[in-house]
Amino acid sequence: MNIDTYFYFNVFKNLLKIDLKLFKEILLDKIVDLFIWVACTILIMGYIMPLLGLSNDYGVFQLAGLVASAGLFEVFPSVMGLVSDYEGDRLISYQLILPVPSWLIFIKIICHYAISAIILGLCVIPMGKLVLWQQFDLTQIQLIPFALMALVTGIFYGVFTLLISSMCKDMSRIGNVWMRFIFPLWFLGGFQFSWTVLYRLAPKLAYANLLNPMTYIMEGMRAALLGQAEYISVWYCIMASLCFIIAFGWIALARLKKRLDYV
Repeated sequence: MNIDTYFYFNVFKNLLKIDLKLFKEILLDKIVDLFIWVACTILIMGYIMPLLGLSNDYGVFQLAGLVASAGLFEVFPSVMGLVSDYEGDRLISYQLILPVPSWLIFIKIICHYAISAIILGLCVIPMGKLVLWQQFDLTQIQLIPFALMALVTGIFYGVFTLLISSMCKDMSRIGNVWMRFIFPLWFLGGFQFSWTVLYRLAPKLAYANLLNPMTYIMEGMRAALLGQAEYISVWYCIMASLCFIIAFGWIALARLKKRLDYV
């Protein structure tokens, strides 16, 4: 490792350490909020809705969707923080003039959001087990596919956060982030249904939904947690998610370079 690489690594490590320290300070509050959301959703979908005709394992199905979705709901506050910084203190501008490659600063931001998303997603599993108990069989979890899917999901949310922050013009339009981007992708991306079910109902719509990155996040996570049988191949979901990460990352960096005017 040469001197420059060692210096870059130390700067990256120290900046990421600061971000994660701030996240640690609010982690308990986020876990409490997450538990309320998970418990309410699973109690209704796992115990009440089956009495109205839904499948008895629908609660487990929803749990896997909650694991996949936990990081997505951090995108909105994260975008809000970034856009506020672009317009206000511009801390990111100070970081971009550090004697390190500019792309390293954005990798640091992505890693920060990815780690946060992964931690919250992992927290959902014991919460779900506590509520569903015997309905959720932990032995069905495929550890390697799940670990890879969790990693890819976290990175995707980090890149997605950067992309949406580059598209939000100012804080007065921050509400558009939820209504125009996060909610449609999440709700149409299979949170309440599998791609197979959609294909049986409307094949053309199902194929169109393959353009939605959340389809692969949901399907891949369910395949890793519940078994492959009813879902798109977890390996295909990982590859498709990586393609979206590369495409969204390239667009985000190009837009942010124009917006922040850095070298």
